[in-house]
Amino acid sequence: MKVVNLSKNQFYRLSPLPLETGICNSEGDILEFQKRTKSYILKKLKETEGPVFANKLYTIEMLDAHRDSIPSEFTLPTSLLSIQGKLSGFVMPKIQGVNLQTVLDDPTVDVKEKIYYLKTIGQLLEKIKHLQQYGNLSDFHINDLHESNIIINPQKKEIHIVDTDSCKIADNKTFFARYLSPSALLSHEISGKYPITENNGMGAFVDATENTDLYCYMIMILNFLSRTKDFNFSKPEEFYSYLTYLSDIGIDKELIDIFANLLTAKQNQNPYHLLDTLSYEQLGKASKNVFSLKKS
Repeated sequence: MKVVNLSKNQFYRLSPLPLETGICNSEGDILEFQKRTKSYILKKLKETEGPVFANKLYTIEMLDAHRDSIPSEFTLPTSLLSIQGKLSGFVMPKIQGVNLQTVLDDPTVDVKEKIYYLKTIGQLLEKIKHLQQYGNLSDFHINDLHESNIIINPQKKEIHIVDTDSCKIADNKTFFARYLSPSALLSHEISGKYPITENNGMGAFVDATENTDLYCYMIMILNFLSRTKDFNFSKPEEFYSYLTYLSDIGIDKELIDIFANLLTAKQNQNPYHLLDTLSYEQLGKASKNVFSLKKS
């Protein structure tokens, strides 16, 4: 893989990438980088040695090796980053657009457009499933799937998965994922559908699988329905109470059943094809605030 070499002076002259409100990054510094007429993003990692860094480098190399097979929605690293002769991170194209979290929070964006983007994510998961079954990447998962890791191009109506260095690929170790923590709802599932990882040095709680990707996707949908940024019914009884409420306001029974299966031994299903059943009236009533008032 190619390496972009910068001196310390060149690196310190770079400008940080402005992050939209509510978007955070904990792994390192993200900076803008111009090379000829193209714009790139540099990610300088905090950890640049040890097993976590080695796993990160391996992941990036595997993404590059399988570049031709990975769906175009993934924004893949193009080069490694070296600062003063020391490998320190990686380089990837700069994607022009708006963070999905910002789009979902924007009251001026029609909810049907928001549903379109959520459906597109589900369709991407179907592409990945096909790749796993019929391609050369049986061990490929997004892993850290959440709203802030997706960029929207509103003009082209396209989605772009960023932060792809946290993907599960080619038997690498699973990285930390926002919605897959010990305090998450999935920790109450006891059949082993979400296998506890043994590589705690990576910060992960469960191994990335098709089930965990679908779990994260459904948490995103539940965030959208409940108008929260982190669907936080930490107790199963609260979760099922909310699902009962969704049924009471007329939301499609098949969609609710798919949500309910998150905490059963049954394999998770992709509900993207059911999102068009959601009406404006149902979406207005589905917010967690309205649910809390009805419950009280």
